[in-house]
Amino acid sequence: MQTIILMSKEYRLYNTDRLHEIGDGDAGFIKEVIEVFLQNLPANANSLVQACMDQEWQSVYFIAHKMKASIDLMGIEKLMQEIRTIEQWAKSNTNFDQIAEKVNLVNEIIHKTAALMKEDFNL
Repeated sequence: MQTIILMSKEYRLYNTDRLHEIGDGDAGFIKEVIEVFLQNLPANANSLVQACMDQEWQSVYFIAHKMKASIDLMGIEKLMQEIRTIEQWAKSNTNFDQIAEKVNLVNEIIHKTAALMKEDFNL
């Protein structure tokens, strides 16, 4: 029920439908997964920015790869393709001039999403 209310307020950067499906609607499970997301993804986004600034492309690849599953699970549609593009470019050592812009977008949206989740779940 909470998801319907959250989604109807306005467009959200994230969608918990997949979590509800996996957790069979268990509010405790959903809150636990959100808390793990909040503990890890903003820090991972910061690390991604730092690795990009340091031009450590193998690290950029690794961090992007690690973030991909959480982005998908949390339904952050704006980032699903972006994180895959970063991962692919860093792995293939191409498009370095464009990676920073995408990394900054990922960082911004992850932090905005985290703030919304804290508000929505009273964390």
